[in-house]
Amino acid sequence: MKRFLALKASAGSGKTFALTVRYITLLLLGARPKEILTLTFTNKAANEMSERIYNTLLNLGEDEAYLNEIAKQSNLTKEKILEKKEILVDMYTNATLSIFTIDKFINMILREFCGYIGISDDFEIKEDDSEALSIKFLESLSLEAFDKLVDFQIYEKKKYSSLFDIFQNLLEKNEDIETVNIDASLITLQKQTILDEAYKIKEFILNSPQASDAAKNAVDFNSFEELLAKGKTWLSKDSAAEFRTFKKCSNELLESFFTKVKSELKIYYKIRAGYSISRLFELFKLFKEYKLKYNISKNYLHFSDISNLTYELLSKKIDKEFLYFRLDSKFSHILIDEFQDTSLLQYKILQPLIEEILSAGGFKSFFYVGDTKQSIYRFRGGKRELFDYVLKSNPQVEVEILNTNYRSCENIVNFVNNSFNKLSSYEYYDQMSVHKSGFIEVLEDSALLEEEKYVNIAKKVSSLMQKGVNSNDIAILTYTNDDVLSIYSYLKKMFPSLKISTEMTSKLINQENVKALINMVKFLYFKEDLYKENVNAILGKEPSSSLEILIDIKRGTTQELLYKIANVLNITDENVIKLIELSNKYKNIVEFVYEIDKLEASIENSEQRGLQILTIFKSKGLEFHTVLLIDRIKQKNADRGSLLFEYDNVELKNIYYKISGLENYNEEYKKALEKERALAYEDELNILYVALTRAKKNMVVFKKEHKNSVFNLLDLNVQQIGEVVKSENKTINYEKSEKVIYKPLNLGVQEKPVSKEDDDKEYSLYSRYFGIATHYCLEMMNEFNEKSLNNAINLTKNRFSSFLKNSDFESIKKRVTKLLENGKFQDIVKNATFNKEQSLLYNGELKIIDLLAIKENSYYIFDYKTTKDELDEHQIQVKQYKKAIEEIEECKNVYTYIIYLKDEKAVLKEII
Repeated sequence: MKRFLALKASAGSGKTFALTVRYITLLLLGARPKEILTLTFTNKAANEMSERIYNTLLNLGEDEAYLNEIAKQSNLTKEKILEKKEILVDMYTNATLSIFTIDKFINMILREFCGYIGISDDFEIKEDDSEALSIKFLESLSLEAFDKLVDFQIYEKKKYSSLFDIFQNLLEKNEDIETVNIDASLITLQKQTILDEAYKIKEFILNSPQASDAAKNAVDFNSFEELLAKGKTWLSKDSAAEFRTFKKCSNELLESFFTKVKSELKIYYKIRAGYSISRLFELFKLFKEYKLKYNISKNYLHFSDISNLTYELLSKKIDKEFLYFRLDSKFSHILIDEFQDTSLLQYKILQPLIEEILSAGGFKSFFYVGDTKQSIYRFRGGKRELFDYVLKSNPQVEVEILNTNYRSCENIVNFVNNSFNKLSSYEYYDQMSVHKSGFIEVLEDSALLEEEKYVNIAKKVSSLMQKGVNSNDIAILTYTNDDVLSIYSYLKKMFPSLKISTEMTSKLINQENVKALINMVKFLYFKEDLYKENVNAILGKEPSSSLEILIDIKRGTTQELLYKIANVLNITDENVIKLIELSNKYKNIVEFVYEIDKLEASIENSEQRGLQILTIFKSKGLEFHTVLLIDRIKQKNADRGSLLFEYDNVELKNIYYKISGLENYNEEYKKALEKERALAYEDELNILYVALTRAKKNMVVFKKEHKNSVFNLLDLNVQQIGEVVKSENKTINYEKSEKVIYKPLNLGVQEKPVSKEDDDKEYSLYSRYFGIATHYCLEMMNEFNEKSLNNAINLTKNRFSSFLKNSDFESIKKRVTKLLENGKFQDIVKNATFNKEQSLLYNGELKIIDLLAIKENSYYIFDYKTTKDELDEHQIQVKQYKKAIEEIEECKNVYTYIIYLKDEKAVLKEII
């Protein structure tokens, strides 16, 4: 095993596999779990890592790939490894693991040493209340400091909220520079000096017989600001003669005036830039000091505060030996995942630990893995340059490249290779594939620029489903959250019965009933009709419908009020119950009203939730059977940040306050801007790389017919490669039943009789589950015989045992058995090909056929029913199916049947 190793792991190349092998190899070579510091970037990744290691240990020997690689890394025989299996499982199970998110590890250090900076070790971690903090900061300022802040705002034309955002950005970066205090009056004097010199140019042009009207218009200024506006074109030139309208009247005198103005402007911008940055940092230091006091008084810290304070502790307050002693663990091995997302501040905190291991002898190791091509979090501090910086500054660290893709099919891998390896300035290594086939389609979608933007996306979803791709296997990737919600709304309108999930729809506060409850509370509190109309819309009521709720919002606890309102609105379900449980964190209804929109809790629904729509950023680390990648709908917002940070590798070189035109007079600033543009360009390429490497089997790219298409960066052309790969799983991917409403148990007075209406509701709920379970059983049958039925029944029991009794499953089996005994049905399905739960888009609606059999150029439609009654509406439904198949397949040989699955017999009724 190489003691010091960095892995450059492209997408799908087995990064987690490598980490797991490394960890188990260390255990085999004598390391204890507590000594192996393993750092990831999310709680989910940390949990998955610990579970992956445990499961691999538990099943060691069953997976040859793991066993072979562990044997190779440990230099032990397979027999020797398997001999130690039980010991390793026992040791890992009973050990205190050192597998953390990097934030949690830093937090752990701070809590251990927080007494050194006067913070209690029981501090909370939460977001800043920006409004309260900003107001309190203003109140804390002296009159002199307050005047400086106001002067700076006026001078820079900055709102206070924008200035507050700059302070927060500086806190996150935790960078500082030496500043020189500059008197603002010097700027005023310099402006006048420039204006006096510029008037000489103006006089010369106005008095020149060769000067055109355009030349005279170019010098039509009477103030410094007008000079900059009018001179925007000609002041950027190196000489007056370079400006076309000045060329005819140019001579040595004009050039001397021009050179003098440029020289004075250079001085102006130097003073101006120095003033802005020095005054900003003067105010920022006041804010930073106040914020720490404010946090201590409130006993909470923001995430950025934790990193800043920890770094200060390690760099100024304690040494690493004392750190080890107090942490009660001297880490001998460090494993870091997703290293390209490490921030500079995080690395500075980890650096003493890493350097101690690199410089020590004996059995110690350092291992990190990542992919600079997947570095898409620079805006959050991710510093991809760190990956190579650690290699260059520590020659003992070796590097290996993982270039075999275990995720995507061959056509997708080759497509990505061809798209990126032609970029000369982009570090890319061709990947090899292990899976054959795969489907790629790049299409130009003119609709993306029209009002009906998503019509072709809907058509493609329908087409893929008809070709055998299950909607649960489809992910739509977009650039922004706005796009996610827009596509979600459009597809829900087009496919009302299709399950669709998004990151936003999974938030508790966005669930329909919860949203209705929150808006009702806000209506009762604010008395504004907007909230009432929101409730009406969510509940499906007519606009302006009355909502009479006689509840005093000022009386009772928050939980009591929510419970009462939910009952009156009749919207109590499992998600509303969860909201009520979580509401105990709010002291009163006032705090609830103003803070509830920040609640991050997820909905109570853990089942597979169908087609997924998410941003590219959220898709990082995930993989999908089929991906639809959508072009950037709106043009990317320009960077409106006020500060420009320039680094040489990982060392801060300078911080500039952005000033329009400064690049024309400050060469260093110009180079810093160019460096930032290059990094932003690489960010865009990385986002595309992440997006194009999520698909395993099928990928469809929707490209705008426009010069602003983001795919122009890769010069993608319209193309189609391979055939659509069908899904292997055949789970139900749509909602066939009505929404099931949660009905809480009545635990009150026993004498209250159960109404007939309640009986009907309970029966209706049972009937729906029975019907869904029967359909599921039939869907799980690969063939229509007894063996397949027995397997399907077991699967059905596993899924629906919480809702149905054993007698219900016996009834389902009995009904399906009657169908298998039906001679006419068996004659039709014999030697036929089947499509179960066949979805098709017809007249803008999604239709689901229970069973579509194709035989001898004829189509047979079967619709299952578990109801006792044979209703006319059943016939209307299947006739629509028949019409759709006739038109889509252009075939008249379409036969339609309703199968009534009854206890005593299966009725096969043909609908003409």
